[in-house]
Amino acid sequence: MRSVGLVARDLIPTYPDIMCMHRLVVIVAAAAIMLLQPACTEVSGTGRSQFNILSVDDELDLGQQAYVEELDAAKQAGHTMLTNGAEHDRVMKVSQRIFDAANRMHPEIAQRFNWEMTVIDDPETVNAWALPGGKSAVFTGLLPVTKTDAQLAVVIGHEAAHAIARHGGERMSQEAALNVLMSAGFELSEADAGTQEVVMNALGLGTLAFSRSQESEADHLGLLIAADAGFDPREAIPLWQNMAAAGGESPPEFLSTHPSESTRIQRLNDLMPEAMAVWQAAKAAGR
Repeated sequence: MRSVGLVARDLIPTYPDIMCMHRLVVIVAAAAIMLLQPACTEVSGTGRSQFNILSVDDELDLGQQAYVEELDAAKQAGHTMLTNGAEHDRVMKVSQRIFDAANRMHPEIAQRFNWEMTVIDDPETVNAWALPGGKSAVFTGLLPVTKTDAQLAVVIGHEAAHAIARHGGERMSQEAALNVLMSAGFELSEADAGTQEVVMNALGLGTLAFSRSQESEADHLGLLIAADAGFDPREAIPLWQNMAAAGGESPPEFLSTHPSESTRIQRLNDLMPEAMAVWQAAKAAGR
């Protein structure tokens, strides 16, 4: 039987290995020089540097197109768009306060948006979304899970934060960076798992991990937006507990790429002093 122990020669890379890694380094460096330097932007509210090759105007146009397509798809699936009634009125009341707070806190980006909210009558879908440019939707299946207006505000604030942080443009830019690698002749699909991970991490393209990073950033910004709108930020904790319970073994679509419940709650507790200060200031201002 062959021993599984390592010997010295196992630790020395072969000439083909060295050439492959050299080629990988050259390609990643070229992609970084071509794409990352001219495309660094800063996320409003957190100061994080992000890779985004799209302009705000590009994102506004793409968001509008996607909004029309998403609503058409909902109609084709047999869902109606609510224009009145208690559910519609509740969402509109909360969302308007969130949009106003977003404009106050992030004027340089949020005031360029044409904020819009649609309520999609789909009791089975526990979800909400916001597209670049502030086009948003809430499914009626979310409303029983958000038991208070403050809990609904945390969700809508979270989604508004995705638009403010320009996460949609950032994700599209990640795809463009990966295409540069492909066009350079590096076949990621043919690389071994370790090399794939090196490439993805070098570009910040570890899809699940990066997505969770964006979700955590939206949690942070969204919590402060909800607090500035006059909603008690402490309601974020029971909200995420409700969300986790709503899906049983299979979490709701809204939670599919989010951090785990325990991780999120710990992070929100860490943010709570900051959020409470924003809330107290909002109350003092009559909000």
